[in-house]
Amino acid sequence: MVTIQNPFREQSRVTFASFVKCSIVIWTVASLISAFYFTPGHFDDSSNHDLVMNKDDSKSISIGSNSNASSSSSSPKAKTVAYAVSFIKCGDLQTSTAGLTDASLILRHSIHKISSRNPESGSKYDYKMYAIVHRQAEECSSRLKDVGFEIVVVDPPIQKSEIRGEYLKKAIHREWCCGHDEFIKLYAYTLPEDIIVHVDIDYAFYKPMDHLFDAIAYDKDSSEGQMAREKLELERPGERLPDKIGAFITRDWGQVAPGKFPPAYQAGFLVARRDPTVMAEALEIVREGNYLEGWGKGFGWHGSGHGGYVGAMAMQGLMAYYYDHARKDNAVELNQCRHNHMGMDVLYRSHPNYTPKRVEKKFVGGCRNGQEYCEDCQVTDFDKIYSIHYTMCRKPWQCISEGSPSGTTAAGKRGRAIPTDVVNLEHCYTLNRHWHELRQDFERKLYSLTGDETVLEGAQYDHKKDIFLGHCSEDGNDGYHMISGKDETFKRVSELYD
Repeated sequence: MVTIQNPFREQSRVTFASFVKCSIVIWTVASLISAFYFTPGHFDDSSNHDLVMNKDDSKSISIGSNSNASSSSSSPKAKTVAYAVSFIKCGDLQTSTAGLTDASLILRHSIHKISSRNPESGSKYDYKMYAIVHRQAEECSSRLKDVGFEIVVVDPPIQKSEIRGEYLKKAIHREWCCGHDEFIKLYAYTLPEDIIVHVDIDYAFYKPMDHLFDAIAYDKDSSEGQMAREKLELERPGERLPDKIGAFITRDWGQVAPGKFPPAYQAGFLVARRDPTVMAEALEIVREGNYLEGWGKGFGWHGSGHGGYVGAMAMQGLMAYYYDHARKDNAVELNQCRHNHMGMDVLYRSHPNYTPKRVEKKFVGGCRNGQEYCEDCQVTDFDKIYSIHYTMCRKPWQCISEGSPSGTTAAGKRGRAIPTDVVNLEHCYTLNRHWHELRQDFERKLYSLTGDETVLEGAQYDHKKDIFLGHCSEDGNDGYHMISGKDETFKRVSELYD
């Protein structure tokens, strides 16, 4: 707003009116010029996408000035969403050759299909792909650059030697999955785009999430913000929302036990507004190291109960404590059957951390989230699912079709069967088939672009073809056949998306 003070109060009404008209014209022209030249879209993208690590201090971060974590506007500042994955080391379960190459290709393909670049999606949001790569995994991440990821190589944001709490300093390296190295995921909060999505590599998206992005980008009192909030599918419907949403998360309800400890944060999924202060504050909690050894109430981070479960000392527990206590009421918990879907039983019927014979009968068959009613994620209709995290149903590239109550195969191999005591076998087949349909769509488009016949070679096998669509020759890891193609073909992948 511009206020013009007129010192000539005694001049005639005509003179004053002429002055006002002239001022309006000048202000209108100036506004149009300003709107054109100072809209972010008129700047070179390269000026807004710099994440610079100080070589002498891995915790020092400088970000392009286009984003402002504390800004609030009646319209979105950025139509581009940052989608990021993190790679911590080469050769682990997530970053094997197939897990890194094929999973990253299909993840990116799934994101493209739900974005504005695919008119059929109906989305208004574009995307940019990032791979946050631990320096020790740099060697095995080179292919990601070829297929359209911007590689951000980082050092661990904190060292064990910085932790002041003796127990945490001594034990954190043993935590699943990666000890203090897992905290590289926090760099996602510092990426240049105003809205970031961070997921694990064993992931795929199937529906646009514009309502989540709008709920972050628009003010709560705007018509757009109100409409977006009404569309949110919450874990606890009717829950009061924060005035300014900092993040959307899901909880690891599958691990909870009646009255034992609060639910963990599910570290494989995050939608959040850009905010480097989250990283700084979370790391300071780690440095303090106020973590009490033990399991359940009175233990874990500051005795909050966030301790003892899988991932408690790393991201699963740290961020649960952070959003429950340090930045309370900043995160919104989404319906775990619709977002970050794992197909896992969310009722008290079997393990983990629960045995019906050892607890009060009132809990048997009840919702782990404490609600009177909860959706059964084992049978959620696919058309209601926004994203799938391929965990309990096994990785699609493992070609696993055998089911057993313990997840152990008939030959005695643990973790090589689908655990039918916590998931529905047919539902898992459906989830895996949809991933292979994404791969099939990718292969057909890549072949159409390049004419490379070798692209078709990875889809000619017969094991459970109704599920794996020709990509598997036998049950198990050895039966998977990677996406084929010549080197020059893979260098053209980005042409599918430009």
